[in-house]
Amino acid sequence: MKKAVAVCMLIVCIILTACGKDTDFKAEETAFLVNGEAVSLREWNFYIRMNQMQWEKNYLDLYGDDMWSEAVNEEGGTLADSLKEEVFDTILQIHLTNQHAEEYQVSLDEADREELRTRAADFMENYHQALLDYAQADETFVYDRLCERELSRLTAEASIQDYQPEFKEEQVHREGICYVLISTTGLRDDEGNLTPFSQEEVEARTQLAQEVCEEAKACGNLKEAAEQRGLTPIESSMGAQDDGQEPLMLEAARALAVGEISDPIETEEGWFLVQHTSDYDEEGTAYWREYLTDAAKEEAYTQIYEQWKADASIDTVQEIMDQVEVKIVLKELL
Repeated sequence: MKKAVAVCMLIVCIILTACGKDTDFKAEETAFLVNGEAVSLREWNFYIRMNQMQWEKNYLDLYGDDMWSEAVNEEGGTLADSLKEEVFDTILQIHLTNQHAEEYQVSLDEADREELRTRAADFMENYHQALLDYAQADETFVYDRLCERELSRLTAEASIQDYQPEFKEEQVHREGICYVLISTTGLRDDEGNLTPFSQEEVEARTQLAQEVCEEAKACGNLKEAAEQRGLTPIESSMGAQDDGQEPLMLEAARALAVGEISDPIETEEGWFLVQHTSDYDEEGTAYWREYLTDAAKEEAYTQIYEQWKADASIDTVQEIMDQVEVKIVLKELL
């Protein structure tokens, strides 16, 4: 459940802040209150800059240096506005969840705290002091944020600990398949750049798909036939509903009797071949049950949290929050 209910994971990095040297920047002023609990300007700024850095990694190449003024909705909201909204929700969820820790008898023990102290110390050692100064982050501050994050995660887990979703057998039942893709789009380099196949290469790979199909049907084993041609077959499973795998391939697989091998299936990616290998895949069924259980528990926690949020008193101090501006990309501050 760590992945399913990992609440507002702390991106472990500190970045320069535009207001870090502003003498009017009073770090301990209240940015907003959650059921009367104050969230400081320092914490608000800290999360804004961490996430700003992450968003710039993801979107700077797409939007360019003016990314933060980019309008992203019909109301004229900018990417900077979206960042602040997401960070506000992140901090709110951490604090609201932690306010229910005692209700679920959750606390950090000394072993937890010792580990978090080590992580905070490692953090401080791994970043240049100038960056930490701009971020107003010292070891105690980082440790406190790590503790909040960990307590939030544990409380979220505890809130759904006793929830055990039930599924019908057809929801979790998985059957074995083996498939291979013979791409006709091209090859990608280490950076993800695609070099398309020539028309002659596409024709050759189409012929290869047909030959592998005939060889697999002759020996009754797609995996073996594919490997003999230097291809990489994938042993997987399928259920009654699509699950993120190629839908045309799954449709063909479901039409096969156990042991049968499909004709080549043309998709946007290339040619698929698939064999229906078993009518019950134990490992796949166990994995799918766990996957659905985690998803159901995550949804259950979301419903609990949304009720907490609906019942909460949340008061923002806008003039304080507005002191943290997101205007320029952080590389310009270096």
